[in-house]
Amino acid sequence: MRKSKTCWLAFGLSALWVYTLLPTKSALAQPGMGGGGGQAGAPAFVKPEFRDRVWEEGGPRIRGLRSGKLVRAIEIVGNQTISRHKILSYMQTRPDRNFDEKLLQRDIHKLYSTDLFRKIVDSTVEKADGVYVKLEVQELPTVTEVIFHGNRALNESMLVKHCGIKAGDPSNPFATNMARQRLIDLYLENGFNQVAIVVKEGDKAGDRRIYFDIAEGPKERIWNIEFIGNSSQFPSALLGTKIKSKSARHGATAYILNVANRNQIEEDKNTLGLYYRSLGYFQASVDYQVKYYDGGEFLDLKFVINEGPRFKIRNVSVTGNQFFSTETLMQALESKPGEYFHLGKMQRDQRTMRNEYYGREGFVYADIVPVPTFLEEPGMLDIVYRISEGDRYRAGEIRIHIAGDSSHTKHYVPLSLIGIRPGEFIDRREVELSEARLMRSQIFETNPTIGDPPKIEIGSPIFQNQNQR
Repeated sequence: MRKSKTCWLAFGLSALWVYTLLPTKSALAQPGMGGGGGQAGAPAFVKPEFRDRVWEEGGPRIRGLRSGKLVRAIEIVGNQTISRHKILSYMQTRPDRNFDEKLLQRDIHKLYSTDLFRKIVDSTVEKADGVYVKLEVQELPTVTEVIFHGNRALNESMLVKHCGIKAGDPSNPFATNMARQRLIDLYLENGFNQVAIVVKEGDKAGDRRIYFDIAEGPKERIWNIEFIGNSSQFPSALLGTKIKSKSARHGATAYILNVANRNQIEEDKNTLGLYYRSLGYFQASVDYQVKYYDGGEFLDLKFVINEGPRFKIRNVSVTGNQFFSTETLMQALESKPGEYFHLGKMQRDQRTMRNEYYGREGFVYADIVPVPTFLEEPGMLDIVYRISEGDRYRAGEIRIHIAGDSSHTKHYVPLSLIGIRPGEFIDRREVELSEARLMRSQIFETNPTIGDPPKIEIGSPIFQNQNQR
């Protein structure tokens, strides 16, 4: 007799938690519902003391909070191009804050991590009125100027944005060469496939000025896209919907959306190969050819396809199943012996067994891996679904956590939207439906730019060997 186990269910971390970052809409939608919370075991939100918040925001530490002496002054010597203000911006040690030796060492470590300094020596002097800190620094070379020469099609503001280096940054030959590659990628994305960029200055140790000499070349556009080698089962109109590169449509869109992005063309080639393989053409190969028109502005793009044989399924089987019989699972599968291999069907079979069968019976950690196995017989394969059922779980305590500064939503409100109750076997499909109901309730914040939307997670089991099936 298989035994079941009990999981904690909560909304958030470690067990089925619902995260809703406030301000929640419940504060407006449900007036008079009182302060949310109060459930035993629910996380409590503790506001920091005002004096601690002032210090965390960069304000002075209020005197007398600690036995240590206050920092009276910080002296910085040796800096030439890096301002005192910029150095202090990386430090938590400040005048009128309590001196902390460990904090000062963390500050120095952070200054080193900026790659702006070769050496930093610290010293302190303790006097009756406080601690005086001194930093002697030796700077590494920094960029004084970034120059782009020869650009006409792309303006300087766009180049600056993608370059990633600006005046005041550490001067580093490696960073300069990485910036050059980012600029080349930018030009390729915009159809300048013949671009050449040479670093005149900035690729040698000690260089402070960075100089990019740019030869843009023509902006290339696609006039026509052709597919050859494809069978009638895969007409060119169909294959054209699988790629992102667009043609000029016989001149109708000669200068609209038809930029010849070589990176995109390469991605399209790979997409077509994956499409064929997903339908059982495991030996399919795809390449492309480019033919330029006079002037170099327009080109024809030709995808050359070798489809190869399409593989059929000889046999389908499942292994590792104990709770469900082989006959039950086999009846649910779309992949059948004698049919051509179809990746979509195999993936749907995997989801069906995991969600509709094991997931609905409390096997929340069931793992199902489909394994296509190629045979010596040409064009034939077997599919084996390897099943690791794991333990069967019932729902334990359901915990609610509503994140944010405050909440007027009582915990029974989200509980009413969840279709799982303590003692029941956990149904993965019901978990997804419950999460969707929380999203649609308009009680909690769902905008991901503001905070995490409502989320249900299943945590580790805490009760074992309970409730036989």
